[in-house]
Amino acid sequence: MIKEPRSEFVGRRRELDDLSGALSRSRLVTLTGVGGVGKTRLAVRAVNAHASRTSMSVVFVALDRVSDPRRVADAIAQALPYGELSTREPVEFIVDVLADDRTLLLLDNCEHLIDAVASLVDELLDALPQVTIVATSRRRLDVDGEQVFPVPPLATDDTNGEPAEAVALLLARARAADAGFSPSSEDRAVAAHLCRALDGLPLAIELAAGRLRTLSIAELARRLSQRFTLLRTGGRAPVSRQRTLRAVVDWSHELCTPAERALWAALSVFSGSFDLPAAVAVAGGDEATTVDTLDALIDQSLVEADRESGRYRLLETIRGYGRDRAEESGEQALHVRRHLDHYRGLARLARTHWYGPAQRLILAGQRADRAEMDAALRTAVTLDADTALGLFADLRYHWGVGGFLPEGRRWARRVLALPDASPAARAPALLVAAWLSVLQGALAETQALLDDAWALPDELPADERGLHEVEWRRCSGSRALFAGEGERAVAEFTRSIRLAHDLGHPEEALLAQFQLTVALLQLQRPDAETPAREGLRHAEAIGERWLRSLSVWAIALALYAAGDLDDAEAHARAALEMEQGIDDPVGDCLVLELLSWIDAARAPSERTAVLLGAARSWWRRIDSGIDVHGPHMLAQHDRCVASVRQRLGDEAFRRLSAVGERLTPTEAAKFAGAPGRPAAGLSARESEVAAGIHEGLSNREIAERLVLSVRTIDTHVQRILAKLGFTSRAQIAAWFQSTLASVR
Repeated sequence: MIKEPRSEFVGRRRELDDLSGALSRSRLVTLTGVGGVGKTRLAVRAVNAHASRTSMSVVFVALDRVSDPRRVADAIAQALPYGELSTREPVEFIVDVLADDRTLLLLDNCEHLIDAVASLVDELLDALPQVTIVATSRRRLDVDGEQVFPVPPLATDDTNGEPAEAVALLLARARAADAGFSPSSEDRAVAAHLCRALDGLPLAIELAAGRLRTLSIAELARRLSQRFTLLRTGGRAPVSRQRTLRAVVDWSHELCTPAERALWAALSVFSGSFDLPAAVAVAGGDEATTVDTLDALIDQSLVEADRESGRYRLLETIRGYGRDRAEESGEQALHVRRHLDHYRGLARLARTHWYGPAQRLILAGQRADRAEMDAALRTAVTLDADTALGLFADLRYHWGVGGFLPEGRRWARRVLALPDASPAARAPALLVAAWLSVLQGALAETQALLDDAWALPDELPADERGLHEVEWRRCSGSRALFAGEGERAVAEFTRSIRLAHDLGHPEEALLAQFQLTVALLQLQRPDAETPAREGLRHAEAIGERWLRSLSVWAIALALYAAGDLDDAEAHARAALEMEQGIDDPVGDCLVLELLSWIDAARAPSERTAVLLGAARSWWRRIDSGIDVHGPHMLAQHDRCVASVRQRLGDEAFRRLSAVGERLTPTEAAKFAGAPGRPAAGLSARESEVAAGIHEGLSNREIAERLVLSVRTIDTHVQRILAKLGFTSRAQIAAWFQSTLASVR
């Protein structure tokens, strides 16, 4: 489901009913209307309601931050799981991910990209017959099959004895501002007059209502009346809704204190959501003053606050207005520079504090700040090469672990091409670029980057040369390992580890230590798991999670190679558990791959095929594969596939693999440990419900088939999930396919 604002959703019952019918009839519904009329909020509510009724998945794509029509498909792809990692054509990726899913795709704010959106929507509707698209735009898309839904302003007149929706919204916001608010009949009459003056526009009403903490409704109406009188001068016909909205924003700005205006202008520098420290940084003041002023802007509905995440955002209308004011005052350049300095500082802290317990917070913060990091890089490249190279290099774990490999590689090419860079800035950027390249199997590019980096140490400060060599040899070892050059990989990893310890930086040895175990296994050397176990001990001592997980995976791989399947499986599952919150997609895929090999080594089964399908799907989504990690790993995979195909036959293998492709890595791992036969404890009725889920039916459709209530089916589904230890319907479908389908 799409997250909705916590404030009360008011009115729109007729529109929601009509949209429900439209979504049942059409695969493309476009909500049109003037800015501020509430298209987005209505669309989100309608899409969530439809998804709840039909058990469809939902994907929300915000296009307001996309300025280049060529990036529309990228924006949609990046809204899908692991879309940020894909280097394939975005349309190909979207079609691949959504091919078998019943999905609602909500494209929000399409008007400035209308031609590009229309063309892409037309293509996706043809390629994805199970996908329904909802768009919000000030203009229709004009695509074949489009159901246009004009969103009207809120009603300003009472109907059937009920207060007008516009008035209900204003009064709801008044109650939110003051729990003791009890409107008199006079207040209601003034509110109705005010809402008619505001043309029933929800955004205009929200902005006006933001003053209700300090003004009465009567005072609010008096303060607005002059502005609308001015708009009507010159013989103009009734006020246009766009002019009404501009008038309210102008009025809101005039009523702000100088400090509130200044903060509004400063906050307009953000591209997306931001947190309090970022707001304080761009404002240039102290935290206490910024908090007080920010709170005032929130009260006036000029800034939206998500109390749960601690983040804030401006609506596009408010952001654009603030930027115009900042440009007029000449302060925009200062805001942009403060923005860059703040995110440079965050990136530097992320790099220097990476090896420790803060990893999950670092990655979560950088994922949330992704749009701002991108904006900061765009600013940096306009200033000087060293600034851009330094910021790119400091974001190494954002690119390499956080899940943004292709984006990182694109930035690498851009910043490394900048002229007049110093060796001190260029050297770490080259090594980060090499690491990103090797993770996607671009071995020739990796070697070229390493060659460039090898030529720089003599020009580096003396205290940086040692760590430069540690990183260089580690990346060189990875390239050798992935190329099947086991002896060279062992030599490079060993030298990198020894040098890191000699320099007093044992944490810099961790990444090489687990890879050394893999290289030793490739060469069938004894005691191969020793480096990974040594790395694990140090990772545990310093509270590090990412490399602890990968070390445990490497130990599991060694146990698998030794034939200790139970212990290998326990370690693989532990690795996946440690990875929670880090969410390194490469690590997830490696664990999932190993679990399928372990399952096949016991006895190739339907379950193994499902696991292999899940692994294949997620490798494909990150544009990688087990083959990237070396011929030894690929050989293990191929043996596993061959044994399962021989056991099941090609058709059954294909069918079961397709089921697995719909599982996430975590879902697949839990599926692997579920009971394997009908003796799992499902009742006859629960088995019938599981069969319906396997067929892709919603709970309502299953209820109609079995002549039961939807609530009863909901209860059965929850019991099935609990008995099997699952968390999703996809896991139930996979389990049913691999166990019960063959006996029905």
